[in-house]
Amino acid sequence: MESMRAEVAAQQPVEGSYAPRRGDYCIAKFSDGEWYRARVEKVESPAKVHVFYIDYGNREVVSSTRLASIPPAFSTRTLPAQATEYTFAYIQVPQDDDTRGDVVDSLVRDIQNSQCLLNVEYSGVSCPHVTLQFSDSKEDVGLGLVKEGMVMVEIRKEKHLQKMVTEFLNGQESAKSARLNIWRYGDFRADDADEFGYRR
Repeated sequence: MESMRAEVAAQQPVEGSYAPRRGDYCIAKFSDGEWYRARVEKVESPAKVHVFYIDYGNREVVSSTRLASIPPAFSTRTLPAQATEYTFAYIQVPQDDDTRGDVVDSLVRDIQNSQCLLNVEYSGVSCPHVTLQFSDSKEDVGLGLVKEGMVMVEIRKEKHLQKMVTEFLNGQESAKSARLNIWRYGDFRADDADEFGYRR
């Protein structure tokens, strides 16, 4: 990053000279004022370009004036993306922003500064679905979120996944019985699922 920023500082990009297109790799000036490698995910307008920071895994909506061509020495052919996108297997994360924020906070608190083992369980449309285990205790991180009542179980029909699905459903029943977090008012899915942004 330091080398790339030094090169960008030596040859400042001309503001507005870059025309972003979906799927392009570029550099983007993040809200901290620093340049990072990014992939253009969507272009709504020159003022609203959705980018994915390929080395850190976060997203941002920026103006096209904060984008520039990626220096050739730092292209993804030369240096592959340092962040890999995964989705948790067997769980559904709430859609409403407050609850989603609680899930992220809980996840960060659980795994921050911990070594985890990652296993790809099945393929997804955009990225692999995985489970994470703490390397010392072998406890499943996603199952922990289910047992805390932070998320719901995603039902999978594949025969080879049924043992895991059953284990996750048992954890969910335990959280529902204890009325933890999303289950504090009982099972909302019958009539309130749409209102709260959950999909079955």
